[in-house]
Amino acid sequence: MSTQLSGEVLRSLTAKSNVPLVFRGFVKNWPVCDWNSEKWCSVFGDKEIPFRCLKRDLVSDEPCWERKCSLKSMTFKTFIESLDNSDEWMYFDYKYLHQWFGADTELSKAVSWKDFGYPDKGAPETTLWVGSEGAHTPAHQDTYGFNIVAQIHGTKRWILFPPETGGLKPTRVPYEESSVYSELNFYCPNNLDVFNGITGGRMVELSAGDALLVPRGWWHYVQNTDRLNITLNIWLPHDRDGTTRVSEALIKIFVAQICKDLPQETAKLLVNPNEDDIADTPLAVLFLQLETVANMYLDNRRKSRRVKRQKTCDDDTSAPVLEEYDLRTLLENEVNNLEIVPNISSDDLVSLVRQNLKEYAKSNGSLEDDEVDGSTASLCLTKAVIDAFSQGNVIELVKQNLLTRLSHSY
Repeated sequence: MSTQLSGEVLRSLTAKSNVPLVFRGFVKNWPVCDWNSEKWCSVFGDKEIPFRCLKRDLVSDEPCWERKCSLKSMTFKTFIESLDNSDEWMYFDYKYLHQWFGADTELSKAVSWKDFGYPDKGAPETTLWVGSEGAHTPAHQDTYGFNIVAQIHGTKRWILFPPETGGLKPTRVPYEESSVYSELNFYCPNNLDVFNGITGGRMVELSAGDALLVPRGWWHYVQNTDRLNITLNIWLPHDRDGTTRVSEALIKIFVAQICKDLPQETAKLLVNPNEDDIADTPLAVLFLQLETVANMYLDNRRKSRRVKRQKTCDDDTSAPVLEEYDLRTLLENEVNNLEIVPNISSDDLVSLVRQNLKEYAKSNGSLEDDEVDGSTASLCLTKAVIDAFSQGNVIELVKQNLLTRLSHSY
């Protein structure tokens, strides 16, 4: 059993760990970690890139939903020049490298996840995040896969909670496939009382060269904590993604049908901008998507059961065997620079959010959510209906009933 972080051990560790892990300095040898802002200016060139922007001092009950933000296109050089005199935070976030840079570019060639045991993963599977201080992603959990993050430039704060954490007020409004948001505003909230009693939290600040594993389903709020921040990440598949795709297809049908019968401006508030076309998607297409993922899941389940019955898996030497690891032994080996993300108490969590308010909310610009463009506060009943249907135990029951009926139809 290995005590060092080889590629084989890391592949097993990242796939199986149920706690978030920090790999200090693990990607420091990546060439991109040495690139300064001038180098990044040359990498981006004159390309106009869209930044999501919002006033730094906005205080509200709701998170800073994407719909509240404005989009401003500028070159990377212009972005750098504006960092010291802007009253907004700016984020060029969740952008797949292959959509913005060719395969032969220096950046694409520099990205490889082989050090984590995934030699076949590179630029095509990698997303890029570039932002200023205060730029952040609202607290949410990803429904698919697990996440490996490489911090390339600057520092970034991660606040994480286990999947089962109570008090985070999960919501599917605004809706996007594969994301469940929290209604809590971790950036600059009107009310700090909502954070009292939330337990199980963990917090870490990543510096350039650090990497982070976010296990499947873990809640995370992510915020840039210095002037310029650049991050790369990759989502990797999990064994339970098949059944989750069925749940997500069911929820998508439900949200789409609600959006079809609402005024366009109201329907837009229900979804994130990347789902704006959901109301225009024909019902037949949505059902075809559901049928595809349901059949795929049922087929895989049948194959798995056949393999177990035949008991031939022990003789299958072609199947990859992940190297075993003992987490405690790996953590004790100082050479690995491996840490479990530290716990944060409820009181310390409140103090962190209060510090954000002190740092960014320097004016008395507090607004009620129904005064803010892009707010979901006016969607009370519609939002409640979507959230009630999408709640984990409800959609799980619908899914299991569906799969049982489909199984009997074969």
